[in-house]
Amino acid sequence: MQHFKFRPGGIARAVCVLFILVFLSIPASADPIPVKVLVLTMFEIGENSGDVAGEFQHWYVEYFYDADSYEIAGAYSPLFVNKDGVAGTITGIGKGRSAASLMAVLKDPRFDFGRTYFIVSGCAGVSPERGTLGDVFICDWVVDYELGHSWKESDADDRGRLFILNDNFKDNGSIKLNEDLANWALSIVKDIELEDDPKAEEYRRFYAEDAARSKPSVRTGASVTSDSYWHGEGSSRQAFDICEAYGASPYGVTQMEDNAFAIVLRSMGYLGRYLVVRDVVNFDQPHPGQAVTESLLTLSGGFSIGMINGHRVGSAIVRHILDNWRE
Repeated sequence: MQHFKFRPGGIARAVCVLFILVFLSIPASADPIPVKVLVLTMFEIGENSGDVAGEFQHWYVEYFYDADSYEIAGAYSPLFVNKDGVAGTITGIGKGRSAASLMAVLKDPRFDFGRTYFIVSGCAGVSPERGTLGDVFICDWVVDYELGHSWKESDADDRGRLFILNDNFKDNGSIKLNEDLANWALSIVKDIELEDDPKAEEYRRFYAEDAARSKPSVRTGASVTSDSYWHGEGSSRQAFDICEAYGASPYGVTQMEDNAFAIVLRSMGYLGRYLVVRDVVNFDQPHPGQAVTESLLTLSGGFSIGMINGHRVGSAIVRHILDNWRE
C-alpha cells in the first residue's frame, strides 16, 4: 500500500500559486477621483433647477447639471463631481446633520481630498450694525453660540452677562480660520458687483444704522453658529459678547453649520483650506416698532439676492482656483 508523503515545500508552493491566481482574478480598483473644490450647501427648496433657487441651485446649474453623481452612505444627499474636479453636495441643516454628511463624504474611498479647497456657500443673518441684505461675508473665525453656560435675559447677573465661557469647550467653541486664505479670497472678490432688489432697498430704510442702509458689498467677520434660529436684539448682542469673550473678530453673520464643518475638517487635517462664504438674507432682529415674530416671517427681498450673490462670490473664487491650479 502506497502512503501519501507530506512535503511542506510543495504545499507552500501550491498555496502561493493559488494566491497569485486569486489576486490576478480581482479587478484593479480605480484610483480615487481627485477633488479640487468641494462646495458645501445646506438646503434646496425644491428641484435642483427650474424653480425657486435655494443654496444649491445656482451651483448645480453652473457646475453639476451634467456631472456624475454618487450616493454616499451616511450623507444627506448625493455628491456631484464634474470633469474639472469641482464637487458639490447638500449637507442638511444644523450641526449634527451637516457634520455627519461631511464626514461621510470625506471617508468615501472613491475620492481624494488631499488637495481640496472646501467652500461653504449658504445664507445667513446679520446685525444691522454690521451689514445689510444681499451682503456676502468671507469669514475669518467660526464661533459657537451655544458651547458654554448661558441663561435668559430675565436671569442676567449683576454684570448683565448672559453667557460664560467654559474651558472644556474652548477648543470647539471658537476656531480661527486660515487668515491668509480668507484675505486671498477677499482680494479676488472685494470689488465684485452684487445683485440688489427694490424690495430689499425699501426694507432697509426701516433701520437707522448706516450698515443696514448700505448697498450689498463683500465684508468679513466672525461666523456665529447656533442650532437655534435665534432672533432679536438681545440675542444679537449676545453674539457680539460671545465673539468678544473668545477673542475672535467681531460678530459678522449667524448661521447653523460652520463650526460643525470646521471641527470635521480639522479632525481630518483639512482646516487650512476651509473658506466660509455666507450671504445675508435677513437681519437678525426686528426694526423699531416691529415684533420679533413679524420680523421672522417678513418678506424683505433679501432671499433671492442672497442666493445670487453668495453663488456669484463663491463661483468667482472657484474659477480662480481652477485657473491657477498646478498639478
